[in-house]
Amino acid sequence: MNEQIEIHGNQWKLKDIIDNVEWSKKQKWQFKKYEEIDDHDHCLICYWTIFHSDDPEEGEAYFYGGSTWLCKECFEKFIK
Repeated sequence: MNEQIEIHGNQWKLKDIIDNVEWSKKQKWQFKKYEEIDDHDHCLICYWTIFHSDDPEEGEAYFYGGSTWLCKECFEKFIK
């Protein structure tokens, strides 16, 4: 499985992210704005930084559980 996929302009090997993709497909995600002003999180799949921002690409994402996030691009590509 050497297939590659582009996420946020970067190339990823599908074999490196497939376990997180498959786990994410089984969860119920809630779209929300990141509210913590002095903190950040990362997308479970591509490690995109998610933080309090007026830019929807950086400040809005999908949330599950205590602190698990997916960026909008990964959600659209793999979960939707």
